[in-house]
Parts: sequence; C-alpha cells; structure tokens
Amino acid sequence: MKRLFITALMAAALPFAALAQDERPQVMVLGMFHFTGGGSDYVNSAVDDYFSPQRQAEIDALVVQLAEFNPTKIVVELTPDGEDHFNESYQAYLGGNHELTVNERQQIGMRLAARLGHERLYAADYSIGMDFDAMMGAAAENGQTHLSDRLPQLMGEIQTLDESLNQAGISIGERLRVYNTAEFLAAHNVYLTLAQMGSVENPAGANEMAGWWGRNLHTFAQIAQLSEPGDRILVIYGSGHKFLLDQFFQDAAEFEWVDALNYLPTE
Repeated sequence: MKRLFITALMAAALPFAALAQDERPQVMVLGMFHFTGGGSDYVNSAVDDYFSPQRQAEIDALVVQLAEFNPTKIVVELTPDGEDHFNESYQAYLGGNHELTVNERQQIGMRLAARLGHERLYAADYSIGMDFDAMMGAAAENGQTHLSDRLPQLMGEIQTLDESLNQAGISIGERLRVYNTAEFLAAHNVYLTLAQMGSVENPAGANEMAGWWGRNLHTFAQIAQLSEPGDRILVIYGSGHKFLLDQFFQDAAEFEWVDALNYLPTE
C-alpha cells in the first residue's frame, strides 16, 4: 500500500516536472532593509536620509539594474487590502501629482514600475504578530538559557552589521547585495532556536514559529495566485522573509526561482 501511494504521488508530480521552462513564472525575491526603520521587526535598520542627492542617485542606479530583470509584475510588502490605495498613489505619481515617500515600496517599487510602463503594482502579505515575551518567558520557566542567551547575541551582531552597512561610503545596491547573500540569510536559523523555547505542555516557541512559517506561506500563496504563465515577478520584501520565500519558490514545481544577486552590484 505504501509503495502504491508513493508511485501515485510521483505520477501526479510528473505534469509539473514536464512544464516547459518558458511557461513557468520566474520569481525573484529582493531582500530589503526598510528605509523608514522602525516597524515590528526585532532588529530595525538604521535610518538614513534617502532623499539626499547621493542616496537618490543610488536608488536610480539600483532601479536601472533591477530593470534588467524586466519584471512583468512587481510585488511589494503590503497586505492586499491596501493594494487599491497604494495604486491610487502610484497613478497620482505617474500623473505628476504625488511625491514619492521614503518607503522602499515607493522609492524602488513605484519608480521601477514607472520606468517599465506598468499600470499597477501588487500587494502580498499576511498580518500576524509574534509574541517574543511569551517565548522568552517559556524559555526562562524551563531553564533554557542556552536558547534565550543566543537571541540578543545574534540580534546584536545583525544590528552591528546593519549599522556598518549604513555608512555613506556603501551604496544602497552594495548594501542590498549583502542582505541577499546566503551567509546573511543563514541568520534565519534563529527562528528554529525560538521554536525550541518552552515545553511539551507549553510549546510557546513552536506555536509562534508556526505563525511565522504560516505568514510566509500565505505570502507565497498570494504571489503564486497572481502569477500567470510567462510572468517575471519581482518581489520587494523585508530580508527577514527572503529565506522562506526563496525556499518556497525554489521547491514549488510551478515556478522558476531567480537569484537577486544576478541583478545587484558585484563590488
């Protein structure tokens, strides 16, 4: 029975494996730091003046590079209920009646969409909180100092790196290259550290991480649902989500994953 089930599963997967390469939508996830800082991230990026002539020139250069991917759709980190309002601002921008705000959704997303002649942008996100206090409390109750001590240490290292990358001599494109490397994204394993916090009776960490994986899975599904054969989709998203979004699109038979490093500065 088990062998029959596996055989049937493999047979069901064959149509997906046989999809022509030029039919599968291509998806590239650009892992971002947030221009505005703040937000709900555990580590928040240092805030710079992204309206300065130097930073504006760097954003222009980045947009030129991303345009080489020639995306047919641009997705930004925004819950779908905000998509219409966002596109109203985009249409106003196209008509010369809206100044781009500092947020990367507008500075990069809208600017790139306008350059490529897109009529609209797309929103994808699934709102869910993360209760760090519950996880840390469960770790304390269970004597899991080997877990709770690792979190501030790792976050401190990321914060230090973030601040060093915010220096004037490092361009936005160069900074984003670091944020999209496998070495940087490996820090995502801290979520598995968090998942261990608690006990069988009170699996606080696993409960919270189920929400984190679920949020990213919902986001993946939303992007997948707006895709069409032959699409080239650019996803502009917080770098903390990139590890899972990359994994989902790499593993999904219906998509071809594209490495964002191919469109970022090499030096």
